[in-house]
Amino acid sequence: MTRAQGLKAIALIVEDDPAQSALGAVMLEEFNLSVRQVQTAEDAIEHLRSRGGEVTVVVADVNLPGPMDGVSLARSVCVLWPAISVIVTSGDPGERLEELPAGCVYVPKPWRPLDIVAATERAARADHSVHAVRL
Repeated sequence: MTRAQGLKAIALIVEDDPAQSALGAVMLEEFNLSVRQVQTAEDAIEHLRSRGGEVTVVVADVNLPGPMDGVSLARSVCVLWPAISVIVTSGDPGERLEELPAGCVYVPKPWRPLDIVAATERAARADHSVHAVRL
């Protein structure tokens, strides 16, 4: 069954803070998205491998547990699933933001719910074609 046949598009939240993840989920559900939540970039990649065609937006924290951080995840998503919008958040991104691919949207923490709404709208309008990716 495709989205046109009644399935909701999926928003994937990659956040190790359960409170931030839950708040983001509530906001994205307002967009009529089905929300999935994972805590690591590796779990996000696994989810995208199985359901990437259904995912509309990925919202990822820069600082994640495990070997892959949110910036590396954003770069992978932009290359492997270029149609997916990517929003990256952090309270302390350091210099990692310089490595974000073109088309990704950054929202600093602490963010307000409307920040995520606006970022989702900006990300949905971004150019996700392969030529827009900075490697």
